[in-house]
Amino acid sequence: MNSCDYGHQTPAEIRVLPVGGGGNALLCHRHYLVEMDFRRYRNRDLDDACKFDLPAWEDLEVYEWEIAE
Repeated sequence: MNSCDYGHQTPAEIRVLPVGGGGNALLCHRHYLVEMDFRRYRNRDLDDACKFDLPAWEDLEVYEWEIAE
């Protein structure tokens, strides 16, 4: 079972969303859409140099879970 950074487990595919500073968010598609809505909303009030990226779901890397043996 995959874990979304929004705090739930899901059988759905998880993608890696860069958040800056070398960090990433691991998101299911539903929570990717929530994050993009938040970013669009915040971008309205931010200077151009500070705006969030709005990458397409298809452009994000699929997160491959590593199982420790």
